[in-house]
Amino acid sequence: MAEAALLAGQGLLVASEQLAGLTITEKTPGDFVSEADVHAEKVIFDHLMQRFPDYGWLGEETQERPSREGGLRWIVDPLDGTTNFLKGLPHWAVSIALFQADDPLAALIYDPVKGEMFCAEKGEGAYLNGRAITVSQAVPFSAALVASGVPAGGRTTYLSHCLDDLEQLMPQTAGLRRWGAAALDLAYVAAGRFDAYWERNLGPWDIAAGMLIVQEAGGRCTPLWANRAVLSSGSFLASNGALHDAVEAALNRAEV
Repeated sequence: MAEAALLAGQGLLVASEQLAGLTITEKTPGDFVSEADVHAEKVIFDHLMQRFPDYGWLGEETQERPSREGGLRWIVDPLDGTTNFLKGLPHWAVSIALFQADDPLAALIYDPVKGEMFCAEKGEGAYLNGRAITVSQAVPFSAALVASGVPAGGRTTYLSHCLDDLEQLMPQTAGLRRWGAAALDLAYVAAGRFDAYWERNLGPWDIAAGMLIVQEAGGRCTPLWANRAVLSSGSFLASNGALHDAVEAALNRAEV
């Protein structure tokens, strides 16, 4: 997984210096994909499938492939934070997770610009560049730094929910961040940089690696709706655990 992420990351760094020459398309309003995304996913696919040809595959930019080995499958976002990448903002990452059916086994989030690789294996803890990491310690709600994603473009189904959340949480916390890369938001919860992060309506590739890394760092990652799993709904709250109930109580948890 690390080899695949490093290879993809090298190509993305090169592409980030040649943005004017990239072919870019808009999948839905505000949701972009470039040839850099597609190439990075091919690099990861080829590397992993050469080693594990019977594993399934779910990637953001390519067709899903069923597993032929015990439900094992890769869930991959080759470039999380594409809009940041295309605007020259140095905050984007490669995300790779290994699942068995709906159970995460291993996860990796690689930020090539900052040279940070977050990883975890089920039951083995979470790490940043080989050093063990844990979620933040308990802090008063008023001192908490939280993160979220604000709906935009063609993904505004839950805009009113998000505005309700902000109205409730912004006066109660020390600050809110919206950085545009879900995988890194989750990694930052795991590393203790954010105390909590929530979002709705993401793709499984946005969440798959980060949810395991948060849990292995001692945090919690739960669905916003009790009858819908995190991966399938794309809607969740991740936190250091200590603030989980308080943040959850402030969120608009109505379904659409």
